[in-house]
Amino acid sequence: MTARLPDPAKSRVVLIGTARYQDPDLTPLPGVANNLTDLAAALTDPRGAGVRPEHCLVLADPPALADVGDHIVTAAREAEDVLLVYYSGHGLMTWGRTSELCLALRDTRSKSLLTSALRCADLRQYIMDSPARTRVLILDCCFAGRSIEPTMGSPAGAMLGEVDIAGAVVLAAAQGKALAPLGEHNTLFTGELLRLLREGIPSEPGMLLTLHVLFREVRTVMRRNGWPEPRGNSSDMAAHLALGHNPAHVVRKAIDALRADIARLGVEESQTRQLYDTVRDKIVDPNLPSVTETSAGLVERLDQVEQVAAMGRSVSSELAELKGQLTDGRTVTRRLRARGDGLLDRRGELRERLKGYQAQAVRLRIAEEWDIAELYVKARALLWTQPCDLGLALRAVNAYQQAVTELRKKRQ
Repeated sequence: MTARLPDPAKSRVVLIGTARYQDPDLTPLPGVANNLTDLAAALTDPRGAGVRPEHCLVLADPPALADVGDHIVTAAREAEDVLLVYYSGHGLMTWGRTSELCLALRDTRSKSLLTSALRCADLRQYIMDSPARTRVLILDCCFAGRSIEPTMGSPAGAMLGEVDIAGAVVLAAAQGKALAPLGEHNTLFTGELLRLLREGIPSEPGMLLTLHVLFREVRTVMRRNGWPEPRGNSSDMAAHLALGHNPAHVVRKAIDALRADIARLGVEESQTRQLYDTVRDKIVDPNLPSVTETSAGLVERLDQVEQVAAMGRSVSSELAELKGQLTDGRTVTRRLRARGDGLLDRRGELRERLKGYQAQAVRLRIAEEWDIAELYVKARALLWTQPCDLGLALRAVNAYQQAVTELRKKRQ
């Protein structure tokens, strides 16, 4: 199945995180606040999942259970392509006659979880009721140090059993305070997920970072470092959903580098247009050719190439062609810029010549003579009045220069 990104218009994201708690038995998790900010930025980045910012809701330290539920229900109802719900904070098990996983909110009371926390059974139902094509639940939470009965299996396994959602991805970080060590910017699980989205995976052949690939790599890193190992399950369709481009992919790097070069060309073209406006304002009839703008067309074609590359097809010839067109566009733009600069430089040179010969006239004590002064005033008026007629100004400066030179020779 081909990897794909969410549809920006038809997807919804809800990021929930509780870093601070009223209950003294629930320790603060400062990294959770950073999780929300950083993950929202990654998911709304055009090089990330590309979700529209207005469709990415962040609920930081939500106090009221009802408000959280209402927001999730609204997002679930609106989502047609992807619904992604993320929670980071304390995960608590009731461990009663019917064990339930509950997600702690700011006002959650550890002694009355079922009435003050977000029950995963409810969250599961909210997500199940969504018409979204792909549904994703990511849980980065712990059990706040609760001990687990030997016969009850792993905490992560219990978690997955509580929130298993048909046709969806469920990613769950394992239990324990080590998930959110003090001093770390993010919790371990989310921190690794963000690092992969930011840095990419050089060994991954795909252009996109799917949930399957991301979870596999996060689990490998956490296992290698001796950290609690996350668990997950998914359907094939959901696992091929991507949360971003792979920045470390060789084609991705080539596309990004070319895109940056095209952006710089766009800046040069804009500067050239501004220069031409200045020249037309300062110079009479500059006879400048039209500015050739190729950057916008190159961006459009590069977007098309990028879509083809994301499907796994070779785009080496297309990239080479675009690089050639970029080089041609840069050459034309710089030639046009040089032409505009040349006209302004020419005016500057004439001004300096006039100043130089006027200084000679002052030294020779002839600057105030009527013929010399009249020629100077005429030349100066042409050069310092906008727009400047360079042809007339050149003749006027030459006339002044000639008059000063001839009078100097007569005085010698």
